[in-house]
Formats: sequence, structure tokens, C-alpha cells
Amino acid sequence: MNIGINSMNKNKLYTAFLIAVALVTGSCLQASTHTVDSLLQVYQGELEHANVYIVRHQGRIDSLRALRPMIPEVQLAIAREYLHFQSDSARAWYIRLQETHNESVRTQAFIELIQLLSTAGYYANAFALMDAPDRPSISNPEGYRRAWVLYSEAASTALMPNAGVEQWEKLAGQYYDSLLIALEKDTVNPTESRLWLGIYRASDAQDWNTALDLSRQLISLATPDEQQYAILAKKHAILYEKAGDADRRLEWLIRSAITDVRCGITDNGSSRLIAKDCYERGNLALANIINDYTLTNASYYNAPTRFVQTYAMGHAINNEYERLLHRYSLNLTVALSSLAILLLILALTTFYIFVQYRELHTLNARLQATNIQLKAANHIKEQYICRYLEVYSDYIRRLTSMARRAGEKNPSAFMDREMQAFYHSFDDTFLSLYGNFVSQFNALLKPEARLTPKSGELMTIEMRIFALILLGIDSSTKIAELLCYSHKTISNYRTKIKNNALGNRDDFERQIRSMATIY
Repeated sequence: MNIGINSMNKNKLYTAFLIAVALVTGSCLQASTHTVDSLLQVYQGELEHANVYIVRHQGRIDSLRALRPMIPEVQLAIAREYLHFQSDSARAWYIRLQETHNESVRTQAFIELIQLLSTAGYYANAFALMDAPDRPSISNPEGYRRAWVLYSEAASTALMPNAGVEQWEKLAGQYYDSLLIALEKDTVNPTESRLWLGIYRASDAQDWNTALDLSRQLISLATPDEQQYAILAKKHAILYEKAGDADRRLEWLIRSAITDVRCGITDNGSSRLIAKDCYERGNLALANIINDYTLTNASYYNAPTRFVQTYAMGHAINNEYERLLHRYSLNLTVALSSLAILLLILALTTFYIFVQYRELHTLNARLQATNIQLKAANHIKEQYICRYLEVYSDYIRRLTSMARRAGEKNPSAFMDREMQAFYHSFDDTFLSLYGNFVSQFNALLKPEARLTPKSGELMTIEMRIFALILLGIDSSTKIAELLCYSHKTISNYRTKIKNNALGNRDDFERQIRSMATIY
């Protein structure tokens, strides 16, 4: 079934867009750096809306599940929606369909279940189903293709010797031969079967030009807003890889990935290959963005092989980031040390002036100076904390800025550790000056709204926000800059806390600021 928005207008608009891009770059037939860059911009733009597409995909599933009666054809449609979206759910629906009395649906569900288990790496489960005496017949091109892929992939990914590899390779060869024969005789989808047969034979002969020409004809049978297009585009990219054309390979991987995103697919094979390509070409930031996207989706899709494939690339990217950030950290340490020396000189100068000032005044002036000194002491400790926050938050913003310039969306593991250390250091410093702040803060809230820091933390984010307000920092923008949150997040937290004030919500922040006079 088609996945995504199936409409003639959308197809025309999408086709017009691709033609326009081709005209601007000066060629509709040859891949170029400009074409790849243009497609990458479209791809990155779609990644920003990935969650919207995933929600739409879930909505299509919910609509199908609401249909009554729940006939086998509807159950098969639901399983297919889950196939590249959530492996556990897809598996459950396909297994459920093995109990149906609709033989054609049961057979199709069995074939697609073998595909799912093979894709997710559950080879033992797939073998058990293939060996079951009561399994449906798979004597058609699609059935032979799934069996061939199952045994060939199992043989190529086997980690242990004597694990049955020779038997799997033998079975893969038998099913491949059966597939070619079935494609020759197929009368259900003769055009598609003829093209597939030609692609397989051309590939066997390493005649990549012929294989690519037939593959383009096959792709023309699908539209760019359906999952089948993404699958065919990825296979087309693999043919370009075998033909030795790296740029066209990347171009078609991006086309496949764009369709994957728009269809709300979470099994992102093309995106994983793009991340690897970007990493090898030195585009570390984009590789990290794409890998984060695929890692998040791998968790949702929940197939062991996807975690392994995605984690390996993420590990390589993180190692390279840590190397760059370590060098940056050393430079920043030197800058902070220089700043500390300047602050020390300033403190010594201030002390000298203060001593001279005391010697020139009378006893009354000395008493006044003492009062001023007491007020200044409270102000100094507040300024000390504020300056402390500015230095560290500037450090974090520099890291964030570096990632943002490269298109980074999520902070690296290194940034997360630095931010957690920053928050803990701030909490420890602030509470050393305002020891009863946590209990006094909670005392101003309704009992059911009082906050308790997590294990290993001294304050919650809400407490940190109002700790800065106590220090005289009232601007949500400034607080957001210091704590490395968005302005909207800070404003939401302030509103939420004031709505749960024990007394007048409009008086809550004044009560917080008044705590400074207690110490």
C-alpha cells in the first residue's frame, strides 16, 4: 500500500521541484556536487520535521486499527504499516495472521514476516519458520526473493565458524535460481518481473550500465512519496556503488532517505549509509546529526542489528569530536587562567584602594564604610556567582555554537558531561552561601507542588532559575543564556512555579528576592 500523502498534485509538485533543481545545476542526467548539496539541504530540512512525519505515520496506523470489522486484509495493512516503523508490533501482527483462514493473506503475511525477521537480524526465528512443516507455500517471486535474502544475509553476517554457513549459501543459491525462473514465468506483475530479472542477470554479468538503466525504469513505476520508491532508490544507489560512481550513489541514497523521512519510517538504512559517507568525506557535523536521527529511530524500531550498525558510526564520530573538543578545551583553559589572573590583579587593586580610603576618613566615615562593606559583601557574593555562571555558560555556549554552526541539534556526550558538572558546581557554590534555600523555596509552594532534587543532584532546574532571581537576575533571556536553556523553557518553568505558589502568585518572586536579606 502507498505510505504518505498520495495525491496527483503533490506528485506534480515534487516532480517539478526535481526538474527545477536539475535545470539550475545544468544537467538532468549527471550527478554533481551541486546536485548532492541541494538534495542534502532538502534532506536536512526534512529531518527538522521528522517527528511530525512519524506522528502522521502513527495516525495512519491508528486509523486502520479503528476499522471494524477487523478483517484479515486490514490486519495485513496494519502489519505492513509497522514493517519499517516498529519491528515488535509488526512481528506481533504478522504472527497473528498465521492463524487466519484466508490462505492468500496468511501466505503474504508469512513472506513479509520472513522479510522482517531477516531485516531485524532474527535469523534463528526465520529459519524455524522456514523449516515448519505447516508453513505456507512461498512459490512466487516475492517468496523466493525473501528466502534468498534471508539465507544470503545470514551467511554473510555469520560470526562463528561452522555455523551452517555452507548450508545457508547452498539454500540461498537454490532460492535465487528459483527466483529467476519464477520471474520469467510471472504473469501477475509481468513488467516489474521483467525488469527485476534483467537487473539480476545484468548484475551477475557485472553489466552495471544495463542494470542501472533497468533500475531507472523500475523506479519510474513508483512515486517519490511512497515507501517503495525509497526501497528502489536505495537499491539503485547500491548499483551505482558497484559501478564505482560515488557521487551518484550518494545522490540516490539521499533521495531514498528523503522519502523515508516523509513517510515517517524509523528503519533508516539509507540514512545510516549517508552518515557513514559524510563522516568519510570529513563532514563530521552532518554525519553526527544524521547518526543521532538514526539512533533515535533505531530505539523506536527496536531491532538489535540496527543498534549495532548505528552505534559503531556514532562511536567513531564521538571519538573525533572528543579529539577536537579536547584541543578546544586546552585553549579555553589558557583563556580562563588568564582571566583568573586579571581578576586577582583587580581584587588586589581594589583592596589597596580600599585601605587608602579607610586611612583618609574619620571615625564616622569608617562606620559608614563598614555599613557599605556589609552591603557590598552580599553584593560581591552575588556578583561572584553571576560571574562564575557567565564564565562557565560562555564555555558551554562556545561548544554549542561550534556544533550549531555545523548544523548540530543535539549536544554530544562531552557537552552533556560538562553541563552536568556545571550545574553541580553552581548548586554547590550557591548552597554554600544560601544553605536553607531549598527548604525556604519549597515552603513558598503548595505541598503537592514541592520539589525534590534527583539522586546525585542538589537542586532542580526550577530551583536554579529562582536562585538566579534571588541574585537579582530577573530576565528570562539572561537566565536562559546562563543555564543553557531556551527562553521559552525558562518562561514556562517560571509560570508553572508561580501558579503553584502557596500565596499570591504575583508576590512569589518578590518573596524569593527577599531571601537575600536573610544571609
